[in-house]
Order: sequence, then C-alpha cells, then structure tokens
Amino acid sequence: MYKLLFIDEEKETLEDFEDFVENFPAKIELQAITQLPLADKEEMIDYIIKLAPDALISDFRLNEMKTDIDYNVPYNGVDLVEEFESIRNHFPCFVLTALDDEAVNQSDDVNIVYVKNILYKKDEGEGKAKAQFLDRVISQIEHYQKRIQNSKNELTELVKVREAGEADIEIENRIIFLDDFLEKSIDARNSIPSEFKTLSNATRLDNILNKVDTLLNKLGDNAK
Repeated sequence: MYKLLFIDEEKETLEDFEDFVENFPAKIELQAITQLPLADKEEMIDYIIKLAPDALISDFRLNEMKTDIDYNVPYNGVDLVEEFESIRNHFPCFVLTALDDEAVNQSDDVNIVYVKNILYKKDEGEGKAKAQFLDRVISQIEHYQKRIQNSKNELTELVKVREAGEADIEIENRIIFLDDFLEKSIDARNSIPSEFKTLSNATRLDNILNKVDTLLNKLGDNAK
C-alpha cells in the first residue's frame, strides 16, 4: 500500500481527494491521508515526516478559504513541497491548483503542478488526466524507492570491496557520491558536504546504511 498525503485548507476538498483516490483502479492499493495545513511551516514539515507518507500532495493556496481554519497559513503549496524536497531530496511531491499558471511561475519544477479540476471532472479527457496524475504519483514513488534501494545495495558492495583492501580512487569517490545521495535522501538538514567527507569513515557509512534500512523498512511496510 502507498500512502498519499494531501494537504488542503478545506475539509470538503480533503474528502473529495479521499473519494478520488478510493475510486481509482490502481495495481497497488492506495491510501489517502488528509490534513489541514498547520500555521507554522516547520511544524508542518515535522508532522509530514512523522506521518511518513510515500508521496506529498498539496493544494497551492493554503490560506485562501477560511471555512475550516481560523488562523493564517503564511506559505503556499509550492513553498511547502520545495521545503520538504530540500530536506528529503527527490521525494515524490505534487501541487494541485486551480491557478496552474501562478503555481508554475512560482515553482522550480513545472512537472509537479497539476490542475485541481481532475478531482471533479467526469468527462473522457479529464478521466485521462486523472489517470495520468495518479499513475505519475505511483511511478514517482516506485522510482524514488528503487533508486534509494539500488544506491544502498551498491554502497554496501563497495564498502565490502574497500574492507578487502581492493578499492581504488574511483571506487572511493563513488562511495562518497552514494553516501552523499543517501544521506540527503534521509535528511539533508544534517548532511555533511561531500567535500568534507573522508574516504575512510567506515563508522559513519555504517550509520548511513542503518538509517537507510530504517527508511526503506518504513516505505516497505507501506507497500505491503
């Protein structure tokens, strides 16, 4: 099962998203998790990490409708997903909006923006757009998890080569590259710049591999 977290300031729209996901015939079971935006972006980020979704989907304007919240939300969906991606690199993130031009102009990645009408339209063209959106979400989840797993497996094998005393400079540089990628996939806030990493820090590599195992176990539990 893949958990899709959707954030919007209207409870009715959150319910619409739950119906949208529930009625989509996917090869793998999907679970919609919905959440009103918190007033503080950092608290929102921490809460997302705690929920451990497989993908993050947010409305663009999170402070527009005041029907279900009585506080100010000083960030929009693009701000939120870009902040989250800066912490967990390459994580599957998307923005749904009725204002696609504005959202595209504010986003560094135009591919994350989708028109919100796909939640409601029933004609053939919109049905295709709906399928394309959720298929893309699933594809991004699978690509993200596979890349982490493959990088972890490669790093494990290269560490064995190093421990056998057979690593050359090319292998050592590859170890640093994979270490850097995996560390930023876990939490880029605490990552060490690659230029400051030594070639022989075996203890730190073990810690990274353990953290990757923990992350993959959480994601693996979702996919079962």
